[in-house]
Amino acid sequence: MSHYLKSSLLNNDEQDGLTKDGRPDLTNFEMDLIDTRVHSYSSMRESDSEQCCEHSIIKPACVPITILSLVVLTIVFYPLLNEELLGNTVQRFERTGECFDMCRLQIVESIPTNVSFGNFTESPTIYNAWKTLLDEAKSSIDFAVFYWNLRDESNYSTSAQGRDIFNKILAAGKRGVKLRIAQNSPSYISQQDDAKEFAEKAGASVRSLNFDRLLGGGVLHTKFWIVDEKHIYIGSANMDWKSLTEVKELGYVISNCSCLASEFSKIFTVYWRLGMDSAKVPAKWPLNLRTYFNYSRPLTVSINSKPAKTFVSSSPQRFNTKDREHDLSAITKILKDARKFAHIAVMDYLPTTVYLKDRNRQDDLINIISDAYISISFFRLLISHWNHSRTEIVPFLKSLIAVNEAFSHKRNFSGRVEAKLFTIDSSGAQLNISYARVNHNKYMVTERVAYVGTSNWVGDYFINTAGVGLSFISSEVVQTLNSIFLRDWESEYAKEV
Repeated sequence: MSHYLKSSLLNNDEQDGLTKDGRPDLTNFEMDLIDTRVHSYSSMRESDSEQCCEHSIIKPACVPITILSLVVLTIVFYPLLNEELLGNTVQRFERTGECFDMCRLQIVESIPTNVSFGNFTESPTIYNAWKTLLDEAKSSIDFAVFYWNLRDESNYSTSAQGRDIFNKILAAGKRGVKLRIAQNSPSYISQQDDAKEFAEKAGASVRSLNFDRLLGGGVLHTKFWIVDEKHIYIGSANMDWKSLTEVKELGYVISNCSCLASEFSKIFTVYWRLGMDSAKVPAKWPLNLRTYFNYSRPLTVSINSKPAKTFVSSSPQRFNTKDREHDLSAITKILKDARKFAHIAVMDYLPTTVYLKDRNRQDDLINIISDAYISISFFRLLISHWNHSRTEIVPFLKSLIAVNEAFSHKRNFSGRVEAKLFTIDSSGAQLNISYARVNHNKYMVTERVAYVGTSNWVGDYFINTAGVGLSFISSEVVQTLNSIFLRDWESEYAKEV
């Protein structure tokens, strides 16, 4: 997330025993004398040359060996030099810190069936955004995917949109659009059958990341697209039909923004390399994958014809190339900067690990709350409540609210923490849809920054799970995202803890 990287010619003709300028010609004696001096000088040079060679580091006989060694070294190390140095071509926006694309941004949502927010203006839908991206794709689409489930075998009444997206991906590949898929390894979550069919029928290249081998556990939880190297989708929605009609989702669609697409392409390249057979996480990533932009040095862009700043964050740390902001680091820095308000909507929030073998407290997630009591006037948490919510969440949220009273009379504590649970009711056939009817959003908005990510705020997601976040310093994006949060916060679906 300031940014920053050119003879003279001799005429031997004789006339009447005189030289050309009229002087007498040289005598035989003088010629012999000159010849003697020249011969002596030549012998001296040969002698010096021999002495020089005696003390030389590279002797004449060693020259062929030296040349051969240099050739071998070049063959061995050129690929590394080419990738890390020679291939590190710095683009103009990376040198200047300013993107000259006229980028367009939309905040898109999926609202589950039978969920209504009264007179609030509806956001563009993720379904329509995906359709447009697929229909208009001309050369390439890169998908970073947790799992695939676009086709519902039971043909549930609201599953048609997912099947339509599946067919449009097939159609894009068949008309010559290059498809690349970096996905989590097939597992009990999904056998990734959709991706197999895209490979067989649409020529998609597919790589699966084995997190057990790479990190000893975890998953690829990322959800983003890169289309034609200039359009991007990032958000909470999985490649699942339910994410279009039966799960509440939110994301960004950024159009005509090659600078940002380049940033996402670097992260996709990391996934692509780690999806190779027997791949291992390197101790050091090639420099051509570095970023020049983070929280301290955001990229200047034009968003909807207005100036803004942005950067992309990522986790886990071992997947991050030089200068890439870690996702949790980005979150904590954004919140430390907040003063008026911080509004957070995530499915889960727990300052501990829950999937690792040994559960550990995550101090960064705790410190977020500590800082809130001190400096943020309104710190609001909108957490999801459904059949799969972890039982620890509600007691944790209640403890946060209780602390408000303890600090209410302290002079240096001006902040207040509030928390609500967002519940989406199900009835009839909806009760039979597995893992649906939930607020799956993962975003945060302060008076200055709008952040949309792909990770839940639980310790594991920032340690061994791959996810990304995209932050904008933009009054327009902040206002739009905050209005969505307040809509949800004040709705009938949000209840006090």
